[in-house]
Amino acid sequence: MSKLINLAVSVLLVLASPASHAEGVLLKSDPKHNAEVANFDGTVKFWFSGNVGERSPSVVVVDAQGKRVDNGDTRLVLGERHRLTATTQPLPPGPYAVRYRVITEDGLVVSGISKFTVVAAAASTEAKP
Repeated sequence: MSKLINLAVSVLLVLASPASHAEGVLLKSDPKHNAEVANFDGTVKFWFSGNVGERSPSVVVVDAQGKRVDNGDTRLVLGERHRLTATTQPLPPGPYAVRYRVITEDGLVVSGISKFTVVAAAASTEAKP
């Protein structure tokens, strides 16, 4: 029974550790997850905390049919909270998924999927007499 209590205390201590020690946590993305974007500029961006390393960063963007639509130009910018970027081909309206992956300097793999939808820009409404 004491081993179970020790294990429970250990787990609680790990979970109670300050978030400031977390490495490679995704802070934000652009476009945001599940966003509807009317004027997509052709660039996806992810910002991470912690010590993201330069080993094998990856961004892959696919359309609803699973066709890759990024330009294969993943770029990791170290410094300003470690920004990971990639550009895409011009995207027609529709849903897209972005898979990102980085490795921290400690070897932790941080990855995930973010989705967004490109929507048609609103047609201009002209006043009719």
